[in-house]
Order: sequence, then C-alpha cells, then structure tokens
Amino acid sequence: MSSRLQRWLDRTGLIGVARRVRHRLAPDSEAIRFPSYEPAIARLVQRSGDPVRYASLALAIRTLQREGVAGDFAEVGVYRGTSSRFLLRLAPERTLYLFDTFEGFAHQDREPGNTSDSRFQDTSVATLRRKLGVAPNAVIRPGYFPDTTAGLEEHRFAFVLLDLDVYAPTLSGLAFFYPRLARGGYCFVHDYNSPESNSACRRALGEFMADKPERLVELSDRWGSVVFRKS
Repeated sequence: MSSRLQRWLDRTGLIGVARRVRHRLAPDSEAIRFPSYEPAIARLVQRSGDPVRYASLALAIRTLQREGVAGDFAEVGVYRGTSSRFLLRLAPERTLYLFDTFEGFAHQDREPGNTSDSRFQDTSVATLRRKLGVAPNAVIRPGYFPDTTAGLEEHRFAFVLLDLDVYAPTLSGLAFFYPRLARGGYCFVHDYNSPESNSACRRALGEFMADKPERLVELSDRWGSVVFRKS
C-alpha cells in the first residue's frame, strides 16, 4: 500500500477496512517487512500459530549467526518438538540439546493449587525423534531437569529457550545456563506473563535476575515470553 493511498484512506476513515481486506486476501503481507531471515522461514513463522514468538526466535538466531556468537543451543521443555524442529531449521549447524521429562511435571514441582496438573505427558523420545526427522546435531536428554545437564558443565551456550511452566525447574534452568551463556547470547523464557502455576516463571525470573545487569524484554506472543541478551 503506497503512502499516498494510506493517507487518503486514513482521511476518509477507511484505513481499518482496507487493512482487514488486505489481511483476508494476503495474510502473508502482514509479516515483518524487512526480516533478516529468508522467505521460507517467514512462511513457517506465519503458519506457526504464534508468529510473534517464532519471529522473535528467528531474528535472534540470525543475529547470533551474523555476529558470530559461538556456542551450543538448548531448549528445556520440548514436549513434542514443534519449536525444536523450528530451531533446527534455523541453525542446523549448531548442536541443539533438548531436555524434557517426557512424563509431564514432576509432582514435587507442582504448585499446591496445581497438584493434579497432568499436562504434557502425551509425548516420548520416539515422538520427538519422529518430529525432528534426520537431525544429527540434536541431542535428546530425557529425565528430570537439571539432573540431565550432567556432563555439560564446561559447555558454552549461545541460545537457550526455557519452557518449563513451573517455578523450581525454571529457577534451576536460569542457574545452570546463565553463567554458561556466551556474551551476546540469548535466553528466552516462555510463560513469563502467564498466570499459570501462580505466575511461576515470573517469580523465578524476578528472583534470579534481581542482581543481574541484564534487563528483561517482554514479548507480545501468546503466552507472554521474555528475552534477555547476556552482557
């Protein structure tokens, strides 16, 4: 839409109608105009069901690649691997560590009001492998987190995605990955603005980041993620 047409539509009060028509006829045109990722990734972002979240992940990873920030990738709380597959598509050259109990939430990590929370049990290592396909750089670490980080103490990470939903594992994830996050590395935490589990992720981040120099940037994705870059 040209600037002249936009001004005319704005003056006549038709700009909202025009935008709705454009979105209906050409939804792909609503994507970010100048992304640093290629059209094939843009199409995946638009089809994801949560384009703000996936666009943010894609932009962060392309920035890491452009700036040459070294380190492995990690996702904690992978469930059935939808976001894992997206990360591998963006950076197949990186080792991606994937952590999950594959049994849902451990009972000791559930909030008192959430003891019957049985979500995320309908998955398995085999389900994840089928989702990922041939992925030689994907390393699956099943079991209780953070016990499953054993042997990675000397690793450096450039990208971390924490999607743990509950307080104690989120706090453990921050405690493990923060000192191992490369300078300029990204850490995304899902569900920061979600009230579930008594605002568990917000509480964990608030406690852990209170004495850290980084500031959280809130995202307007479906479940209220936040992100920070390591100073």
